[in-house]
Amino acid sequence: MEKKSICSYCGNRNNKMRRDGEVLRPFMDWSFKFLFGTEENKPNLIGFLNLMLMPESPIVDVEFMNNESLPESEEMKECIFDLICKDKNGEQYLIEVQNRPIENMRERIIYYTCRLVDRMGRRGSEWDYQDIKKVYSICIMNFNYEKDPVLRRDIQLCDVNTRKIFSDKLNIILIQMPCMRGMKIGECNKYYEYLLYLLQQMHDGMKTIDELKKEVAETRLPEEMKEMFYGVLDTAEVASLSEEEQMRYESNLKNYMDTMGCIRFAKKEGISEGYTSGHADGKAEGKAEGKAERSLEIAKSMKEKGLEASLIAGCTGLSVEEIENL
Repeated sequence: MEKKSICSYCGNRNNKMRRDGEVLRPFMDWSFKFLFGTEENKPNLIGFLNLMLMPESPIVDVEFMNNESLPESEEMKECIFDLICKDKNGEQYLIEVQNRPIENMRERIIYYTCRLVDRMGRRGSEWDYQDIKKVYSICIMNFNYEKDPVLRRDIQLCDVNTRKIFSDKLNIILIQMPCMRGMKIGECNKYYEYLLYLLQQMHDGMKTIDELKKEVAETRLPEEMKEMFYGVLDTAEVASLSEEEQMRYESNLKNYMDTMGCIRFAKKEGISEGYTSGHADGKAEGKAEGKAERSLEIAKSMKEKGLEASLIAGCTGLSVEEIENL
């Protein structure tokens, strides 16, 4: 165990006291991968998959795979990020977190789900299509993508007339987290809802670890499941992080807050300014023109601050080419 000097201990004492009970916000790039994407914390991921999928034979181990779908820009990593793994049977899992709506969301999740299938292909006469295993994409969205949202949608290939499943190889699960807001733990009905409830509470940051553990303890969940939740909460305790891990978390938190702040500002300014400009003329085309002009102004300001063109495009609705030409 590394020895620390008295000065070092005193220097971190106030920080330690401030962080007692504080929980990692799980829907950030570094935090999510720390909780679920490391060898040390692999049991958290296995528990997550078992609760979300409830397979006939529980998943007992997974292997992390190379990730090819992450955005290139650092800013976009706070809007969308993921991890990929496979189990001992070769079935593959993509877990993706989206913090803000993006263009062509449905097409994107279909594309990356199909990429998992494509990865299974092998050249040579020994490989056959029967070697294709099931793939699962679990998309956790911190927004509602539909007008009448439900917490969970399970999507498979089916016959449009008979509604019979055509194939169970492709599985997409869409989670709309706003449906969890305001919910109490006693209102959870399914096991995965308890997990999503905890993740939402952790991200809101309004309760300490002890408070969340107390809520779990008072449920009628099986003891084994309670232990799994306790393990996730223990992993998420900020005070238990090393100094280096805390610095990474703080940096990630700052990037997340800055990115989300820029997106909220751009959206608010673009809508309000566009409406004001259009309303003055009393014409729909005036409104559209006002919004377009304001989008260009916001894009130019964000570009001057060094933000990536892809992030600016997602905030303003402009194309990357338009932004690069500003």
